[in-house]
Amino acid sequence: MCKWASWFICSISLLLVYDARALDTELKNLRWDWEVYNEKTGHYEPYFKQNKSKAIRFKLDLNKFQSSYLKLALSENYFVRIDGELVFANLEKTTHFWGLDSLKDVFEKDRLFITLYSAEFNEPLVGTSIVSIQAEDSISTNESVFLQKRTNGQLDKFIIISIVTLSLIALFRAFNFRLFREYFSFGKSLQLRQNFDLIIAHAPLSWPNLAFMLFYAILVGNTVMNIGLFQTESTFEIPMDLLQVGSISVGIMVCIICFVFMLGKLLLITLGTELFKINKVRVVHFFAYFRLSLIMALIMFSLSLINGIFGGVIVNEYWKLLQLIIVLAWTGRLVLMFFVLNKIYTFRKLHLFSYLCSSELIPLLLFFKIFLK
Repeated sequence: MCKWASWFICSISLLLVYDARALDTELKNLRWDWEVYNEKTGHYEPYFKQNKSKAIRFKLDLNKFQSSYLKLALSENYFVRIDGELVFANLEKTTHFWGLDSLKDVFEKDRLFITLYSAEFNEPLVGTSIVSIQAEDSISTNESVFLQKRTNGQLDKFIIISIVTLSLIALFRAFNFRLFREYFSFGKSLQLRQNFDLIIAHAPLSWPNLAFMLFYAILVGNTVMNIGLFQTESTFEIPMDLLQVGSISVGIMVCIICFVFMLGKLLLITLGTELFKINKVRVVHFFAYFRLSLIMALIMFSLSLINGIFGGVIVNEYWKLLQLIIVLAWTGRLVLMFFVLNKIYTFRKLHLFSYLCSSELIPLLLFFKIFLK
C-alpha cells in the first residue's frame, strides 16, 4: 500500500512539473536587462549582485515578442510600477502574466519601463522573463480587466483633481473679485512700474494674502499631481525612495513645500531689506514676485489640463522643451524684479545687484540644480 502511495505521489509530482513547464515557455530572461538608479550620478546603471538597491527596472519592447507574455514571479511586499506609475502592490508570493499586446493597447506605446521595488529586495526571489503561453484565455481576461481598471482609475483621479482646482479658482474669484482680478492681471504683472491698489492695502501676512499664498501652493501641487498621473519613468529620473509614493502624495508634499517656501521668501526679502537698509522696497518686491509666480502657476496648471486631456503626450514628448521654457520664465522673473526695483527706487546698481543676489539669484540657482538634475 505504501509502495503504491509513493508511486502515486511521484506521478502526481511529475505531472505537476510537466504541466508547469507546459504552461509557459521562456523566450527571454529579462534578468540581464535590469538597471538600478545611481543617486550620485543621477542615471541608471546595469544591475550587479553587489548593488545594494531597493529597486530595479528593465525595458520592455512590446513589438519584439508579439502575442507573448511578461512573467513576473514575486515574493510578498513588492511594488510594481509601469512607466513610473505605481500600478499594484504584491502582498503575497505569486506569479503574474501580462500579455504584451494588452499592455501595448492600454499604454499605446512600443516600449515600457517596468520597475520593481521592495524595502527588502532579494534577487533570487524575483523572476522576470518573456514567455509564450498555451492556455491563454483565463489569463488574458484577468489581465485585461486589471489594466482597464488601472486606466480608468488614472483618468478618474485626473478629473477629480481638475474639478476641485477649477472650483477653487471660481471660489477665490467670488471671494473677492477685485483682489482676484488684480492678482491675475497679466499686463500689470509685467509692467516696470508695478501698480498695487488693493493688494498692498493688506499686510503680506494678512488673511486675504495668506489665502492666496495657499491657493498658489494648491495650484502648484495639483499641477504636479496631474502631470504625475501621466508621467513615464523614461521621461523623469525618479529617485528610488519615491517609487512607493504616488503622484497624489508627491503633489501634497509639493503643495506644503510651496506654501512654506513663499513664507520663507517673505522672510528672506525682509532680512535682505533690513541688511541693505532698503526697507521701502520690501512690500513692492514681495508682491511683484508673488503676483508673477501666481500667474505662472495658473499657466502651468492650464498646461497640465491640456497634457492630461491628451493622455500625457505633451509632457512625455516635449519635457526638455518645457524644462527650457520654465527655466527661461524663472530667469525672466529675476530680470523683471531688477528693472521693477530699479525703476521705482533709485540706489546704486551694485547695491541693488547685491540685494538681488541674496534674495533672488542664489535661491534660483539652487532651484536650477534641483529642477535640471
